[in-house]
This record gives sequence, C-alpha cells and structure tokens, in this order.
Amino acid sequence: MKTHSIATFGLGAAVAIAGFLAGSADARRSPAVPSAPAPIGVVNLATVFDKLDASAEWDLRIKTLEARATEEAAKRRSDLEAMGKALEALGEGPEKERKLDEYRLQQIQNEQWAGFKEIEVDRELSLKWKSIYGSVREGAQRLAQSENLALVIVDDSGVEIRTQRTQSGPKQAAQAQAQIMQLRVLYAARTVDLPEKLIVQLNNARSLAPSTNPSGSATPAGSKP
Repeated sequence: MKTHSIATFGLGAAVAIAGFLAGSADARRSPAVPSAPAPIGVVNLATVFDKLDASAEWDLRIKTLEARATEEAAKRRSDLEAMGKALEALGEGPEKERKLDEYRLQQIQNEQWAGFKEIEVDRELSLKWKSIYGSVREGAQRLAQSENLALVIVDDSGVEIRTQRTQSGPKQAAQAQAQIMQLRVLYAARTVDLPEKLIVQLNNARSLAPSTNPSGSATPAGSKP
C-alpha cells in the first residue's frame, strides 16, 4: 500500500514538472503577430474600356462598317422601289410575271443581305470585347507583378441596385436578385486603385507595337481602317 502511494506521487510530480516546463517555454516564445493582408488592386472596367486607344480604334472600324451597310441598304431599297414602280406600269402578261418574279427574288436577297450584315456587325462587336478584355487581363497581370499585388479584381462595390416597374418585364424583386447575383465585391481592405495606371500601360504598349488593325493583323503605315 505504501509502495503504491509513492508511485502515484512520483507520477503526479512528473506531470506537474512537464506542465511547468511547457508553460515556461510558451512564456519565452514570442507572441504570434498576424501578417498584414496583402494589398488588392481594383479596376473599374467601364473606365478602362472608355479610355483605351484600342477601344476607340475598334469603335471607328465598327462605325465604318455600319455606315457602309447603311449606304448599301439605302441603295438596295431605292433599286427595289424603282423595280416596283416599273412593275406597276406594265400591263398584265408574261413580261409582268417575269418582272414580278425578279422583284420577289430581289426582296428575298435584300432580306438575306440585311441578316448577313447584322451578323457581321455583331461578330465584330464580339471580337472587340474579346480582344480588349484579353488585353486588360494581361495588362492587369503585369501591373500586379510590378506593384506586388496579390490580387486584382473588378471593382463593383459601388454599384447600386436599381429596379423599374414595367408591364411585361420581370418583377422588381427578380430584377434586384439578378443584379445582386452578378456582384462579387462587398468590401476589400487595403485596395489599390489601378485604372489610370492600367490605361497608361496598355496605351503605351499599343503605341510601341507594330501598326495593326483592331483584329491584330498587320496594317501598312498610313492605311485607313
């Protein structure tokens, strides 16, 4: 009985000493200091898109395409109207039937042409946004590396939720929910505003690059889009 008590006492003393040593080691260890959050770069895409030289070049190219299409559409419409007037002046007979078939065929061709031009303009707009967004993404990466940023995000923290009551459109609650689902940033600490730096970097890079049209292929000096 006495031997058991001594063994128990010895075990308790050992545990107490181990706890004391561990506590002393923790006391000597420096307290952990949380690292400062890495700075985050924010970009307002609307601001960047509006001020990029490449965006202006694309807009000029697309406006030229639309102007040519409008001019051609007016000519086609005028020619068709002339065909219609000539058709009205003809008496009934095989010649009028032939001219009527030509008129109907021209109508179909004009509709097909208009649809093709609509697709062409839409394709150019799609290429514009793909090209510009790709340039902005690459530029943001280079800028983040030079500025020692851990992350670059699109700044939508200032976007206000706007709804409008309409007769046939979605309900206002659905409008609000759809807008909220598109937002990503609620709050970001230690942000670095990058739009102006990014615009300067991208415009400078474009001015130093070989002359190209918006789609990226080489353009001879002095040529028009």
